[in-house]
Amino acid sequence: MITVTGATGFLGAHLLAALLRRDDRPVCALVRDDPATARERLSRAVRSTGARWEEAEFQRRVTPVKIDLPAPRLGLSAEDHRALARQTQELWHCAADTSPLGPVAALHRTNVEGTGRVLELLDAGARETRLFHISTAFVAGERREGIVLEGTLDERYGFATLYEESKYRAEVLVRDWSQEKGRPAVVFRPSLLVTDRPARTGEPRHWLAVQASRTSLLGRQGPALVLRASGVPAEDVTFPYRARVPGRPDAVVNLLQVDWAVAAMLRCAAREPGEAGGVGGAKGVNSPSGPSSHSSQGDPSGLDRTNRLLVTTYHVSHPQDSSVPWLMQIALESCDWLDVELDPELTPERMSPLDRSLMRLAAGLDPYWWSRRGYDRSGLEAATAGLEPPAELSAQYVRSGMTASSSSAGSASAGTSPDGTSPPGTSPDSTSPASTSPAGTSSAGSAPKGAVTAHV
Repeated sequence: MITVTGATGFLGAHLLAALLRRDDRPVCALVRDDPATARERLSRAVRSTGARWEEAEFQRRVTPVKIDLPAPRLGLSAEDHRALARQTQELWHCAADTSPLGPVAALHRTNVEGTGRVLELLDAGARETRLFHISTAFVAGERREGIVLEGTLDERYGFATLYEESKYRAEVLVRDWSQEKGRPAVVFRPSLLVTDRPARTGEPRHWLAVQASRTSLLGRQGPALVLRASGVPAEDVTFPYRARVPGRPDAVVNLLQVDWAVAAMLRCAAREPGEAGGVGGAKGVNSPSGPSSHSSQGDPSGLDRTNRLLVTTYHVSHPQDSSVPWLMQIALESCDWLDVELDPELTPERMSPLDRSLMRLAAGLDPYWWSRRGYDRSGLEAATAGLEPPAELSAQYVRSGMTASSSSAGSASAGTSPDGTSPPGTSPDSTSPASTSPAGTSSAGSAPKGAVTAHV
């Protein structure tokens, strides 16, 4: 059978739906809830992708098993742990705590120790069992320039968040395990996964839905927020009010349609272990102006952690980056009273009260505002030859993904991971988001949730 962790997250739900379509093998979903609750969450998550299954067929194919991800034997009895390991043919590890501002102990427990427990499960099973580990393109950390090669795993730039570092440590574990055990592994590093399907309440949230919730809060505050935060008389304020935040006007961020990402991952998974790809040069590079507009030089040798024979790594990214100011403009279309400008010379001392308020509202987003790096995707391109490339992200697609559905209108809750793996929280498939609120607003009831970072 196929075993999946994090199947109730945004990427995990799309992956589960695709795995059910791919073949008729049963799927075991490792979850934190009791089976009855988990079955409903799994069904709801899969329905949110647009997939439809007869309830009886879904229950026949998908079996939820309650686990404690960081616990010895995943919290299972020795007998159940052996049985799970024996029956698993391939394991997709999607679960993660993606809270960018989360406590270091909780992030380490879920993302690092949890990955170690998944590797222990593999050790208890057949050597032929295949591992597909969902990492993130943001293990590149605070690196802002150049091309990150698919085989590069380098901590010398540091990390923008503790989440980034925990995912880096998890990927190191996978590589060390592969080297020690002599077993192949496939590592996927998605960028920011998005959809144009409006998110409904109770469904896994994606990156555009998070932006919609933040913009919704700004819209409800309206010009009164400017007056309250600026502290100046109303007659001295002109609209649209121009706010400034630190960042580069030419900053870019990589967004990728989740449907294409899953299709690409399954293409990669169909390759034989050790087949060429994933540790290469910069033949395929995402960039604002197409391939090869960035420097194609990778990191100096000696600082990379690459296992060239056994670990295949793919940057699951779009061939073209998106302009951060362009995305900001779309996000703020409903706030015609506010303009936000990225200023590379702006220091905290020169920021207005409103500027600082907006920075708090956007907690975790600010690393994106400085980035000009690109991602080598030559291995991905080789593995997905014949698959139609992802469509260009249009303004309409972005708007649609940021549109609240009728069942979620007015809700500011939106927890998600930048790479779309699973919602943030202290559990591997938790939907409990973190929360932030701008100055002068209440943190109860209306605060945007799920601060997103450019970690990942």
